[in-house]
Amino acid sequence: MRMSCHGCRVLRKGCNDNCTIRPCLQWIKSTDSQANATLFLAKFYGRAGLINLIEAGPQRLRPAIFRSLLYEACGRIVNPVYGSVGMLWSGNWAECQAAVDAVLKGLPIVSTPSSSDVPAPHLISSLNTHDIRHVSRHQNSPELRKVKSRTRFKRSMPNSLAEPTVRLNPGRVGI
Repeated sequence: MRMSCHGCRVLRKGCNDNCTIRPCLQWIKSTDSQANATLFLAKFYGRAGLINLIEAGPQRLRPAIFRSLLYEACGRIVNPVYGSVGMLWSGNWAECQAAVDAVLKGLPIVSTPSSSDVPAPHLISSLNTHDIRHVSRHQNSPELRKVKSRTRFKRSMPNSLAEPTVRLNPGRVGI
């Protein structure tokens, strides 16, 4: 009989020979770190969500999926808008790595607000996209500052339809 892996033990899940989590934890040396990483991901994605995400991939890619989920979850904690990919693009990968190291040690993730809140210069240009469908063709047009209000109906209803002409009394039929 095999003992439960540290991931299954933390999740209070039965572990067997074809365990989904056991191969994913082999890259983590310490047993406490394995438990910390699994618990963090289970809190972030949910226990069933974590298992489903890992099982969605082929057997050979499951350790990489686990590691990717760990880095993305840590990246989203540090920088909720851009995540780990944004941190890599902006040159803040060291913060993401520090968050992963903190999770493996069982420490809280500490983010520095100065670099996490400000996107990289090359990401700012993609944020300043504009929708030109509602901009007037003429720059000094009076339509530019005018707010259009919409009514509830496109056309007003005639008075004959506004109030019913025949009133029915529910107690009398045929009158």
